[in-house]
Amino acid sequence: MHSTITHNILLLLKKGIYGGECLEGALVPMSPFKWRMLVKVAEALNITRFIKVGAEQCHDDKALSPMLLLALSSKDYSQEEEKFIKMEADTFNMWTQKKLDEVREEEMNAQDTSDETLILLDHIIRNARYIITKDVCIEGMVVMGEYIRKNQKLINYNKLTYWLSQIGMVQIASMQGNMLISCLGFNANELPFVRHSFRRAKHLFMNSLTKVFEKHSFSSATRMNVALLETVSHRIFTAVANVKNIEE
Repeated sequence: MHSTITHNILLLLKKGIYGGECLEGALVPMSPFKWRMLVKVAEALNITRFIKVGAEQCHDDKALSPMLLLALSSKDYSQEEEKFIKMEADTFNMWTQKKLDEVREEEMNAQDTSDETLILLDHIIRNARYIITKDVCIEGMVVMGEYIRKNQKLINYNKLTYWLSQIGMVQIASMQGNMLISCLGFNANELPFVRHSFRRAKHLFMNSLTKVFEKHSFSSATRMNVALLETVSHRIFTAVANVKNIEE
């Protein structure tokens, strides 16, 4: 993907997440072909609803193609299926799943139950599952970023950090936070659950964004590094399932 398309899609995503807040940077003029390609990428990644909001925020930018606004207004992307939200928010390991169930039950029965924090935990787990089984879920990262942006004051990060340690998700959650910081305009102070830095976080995010129409792979070594137990558990589960299918 051409670098100008990447630049513009990231800027529009940031605008879509931050809403009307002013962000540094401006759109780069592109040919009609590249604007059409940007829309195709957004549709393939299921993030067009965010691009549309971002484009509306940039309506005064002279580099914004009228064709893009016309293309985005031709469909009701506000009803775009939120595939990420429908994904499972469970772990692959039976012991960590037991811990997760206990966390949820205890929190739901607490006097100061924080639904917003439980929802963010679910977002992190969904993104982790996708990373372990496939790649970086661009839609998932954007949805999580928007959720944090809208509910920042309602999220209890002390609880979240404790829960992540209980279910062994500290490192993979930190990697996700690093992606939000390096690619989607967040700063470290906004994401106190981030405990480790990952230099490859930006590369991994951008690889999934720029190679959406190409074959590409997520490093098994990276999965092992950030989620060893979950990765091994998933592989064992997959191997057992394959053997059962062969026997049948």
